[in-house]
Amino acid sequence: MVTDANEAATGRALRPPRSLMASGGRHAAVTVRRTKTTGPPPLGPAKDAGRRAGARSRWAVLDAVSWPLVVILGAQAVLSLRLIWTNTAFLDEATYLFAGHVELAHWLHGSAVPQYATYFSGAPVLYPLLAALADNAAGLAGARMLSLVFMLSAAALLLALGPTQFLGAFATYDAMSLFLMTAAAWCVVAAQDRDDSTWLLIGGTALLALANATKYASILFDPTIVALGGLVVARNRAIHSPAGRGGIKSAVGRGGLIAACTVALDAGLLALGGSAYFTGLLSTTISRTAGTSPAMVILLDAAQWIGIACIPAAVAALVALFRRHGRVEAAIVALLAVSGTLAPLNQARIHTTTSLTKHVDFGAWFAAVAAGYLITQLARISRRRWAGAAVALVGSAAVLVPAAAAGRGQSVDFYETWANSTQVTAQLKSITRQHQGHYLTEDYDVPAYYLQDQVRWEQWSDTWFFAYRPPGGRRTLIGLPAYQAAIQNHYFALVILDFGDTAQTDSAITADMRKAGTYHVIAELPYWDRFGVGQFTVWMYEPRAAAGGAVEHQR
Repeated sequence: MVTDANEAATGRALRPPRSLMASGGRHAAVTVRRTKTTGPPPLGPAKDAGRRAGARSRWAVLDAVSWPLVVILGAQAVLSLRLIWTNTAFLDEATYLFAGHVELAHWLHGSAVPQYATYFSGAPVLYPLLAALADNAAGLAGARMLSLVFMLSAAALLLALGPTQFLGAFATYDAMSLFLMTAAAWCVVAAQDRDDSTWLLIGGTALLALANATKYASILFDPTIVALGGLVVARNRAIHSPAGRGGIKSAVGRGGLIAACTVALDAGLLALGGSAYFTGLLSTTISRTAGTSPAMVILLDAAQWIGIACIPAAVAALVALFRRHGRVEAAIVALLAVSGTLAPLNQARIHTTTSLTKHVDFGAWFAAVAAGYLITQLARISRRRWAGAAVALVGSAAVLVPAAAAGRGQSVDFYETWANSTQVTAQLKSITRQHQGHYLTEDYDVPAYYLQDQVRWEQWSDTWFFAYRPPGGRRTLIGLPAYQAAIQNHYFALVILDFGDTAQTDSAITADMRKAGTYHVIAELPYWDRFGVGQFTVWMYEPRAAAGGAVEHQR
């Protein structure tokens, strides 16, 4: 719909003014020369038309602007911008930004880099690099604004939803992947009625493959893009062919082409990345470990966040079905509506709420398009244009106003799910400057991001996984034995624990430090989030005084 409006506006801007098409420039000039006057000659029709054309051309740019879209994007920008400076980096944001800086240093200087590809749910050489550049330019706010740019490129009715406002101010690769996916959808739809659709199809499949590489979970919506590309071709055939012949064959051919090209590009990118990327794809997406959250809880949460878009989408599918203006049109609307439920259903299948607030927004984009179809049908209820527009306006307001009100509160809640790390980071900056060495903490990504100018990535270890070979040892220890051996050999200068997601491991590490007798608590750093108050306990390695007053030297 936006494309049609832009093309119409462009056509109006390029079409010559009627005065120019009707005026005869040569004859008008002759008439002027034959006119006897004592003053300046009167302005001829050609010059007058030229002046009017010049005046009109000054407004041509404004005529070509889709003002409803401008209003929509402006609202999206305002709703997301208010969040950008309200909290410090979330764990995921810090992880990808810090990884981007490490990858950037690797590209520029050849420095070592961790195996991010083995556990990232998107290619670490795509979004993290772009985000690191934005972070270099304007800090965390710059990286979050990069996400806003991506979301502005993909938003419409979607802007009212809480997850959309959240992703528009959240520095992760979800916004970039969503933008690439929507751009791919535009390409395959725009190719339906072009005499030469080659470049649009190439662009669409390339964008879709990039969306998959940016965030692996977007693969869930590849079948939607493929089916959409085929169905729009069938609909175009049904409109322009009296008998609608060849529609199914053309649809299958177009869909098969998009699917084959996308699979080939995905496979090529995966082969280029190597085994580490394949491991990351399996562990984070295809064979993801199941959680323990009840399926009903997941579905209810999703309904609370995107139900305001999915319900009108379902109604739109029913309207398209009963209008009987074409089975293909009904199939397209139904496809869009069903796609809105894919992410919640998939996460309910594996019983996990991890990243649910972000994943549901991918499907909500398709549902919002279907809801837009419903609004256009409301405008056709009355034969009078003004009456239909009024009905559509009322219907839009009935959906958008409550959606925006609910979404505003939801996005604020999302931003309060993690602690503000300003004070903790400031204290850790001072402590790590005084006690240099290796540091153990549950999730080091946030301090690693904020202290990257002071602490190298090799100095950090976490309580999720740890491998350690003791001095003179022949084998590498993993897990609790590794922590125990590292503490006995005073490998860590600081140990920072908060008994969160790895509470059992934290307890075992605490017991090992007390047994060793060489680690002492030097600070307790409190923090607050919407779930309550917590604290980080900081343990420092301190050599024990040996017999005779000698002191054990730190490695």
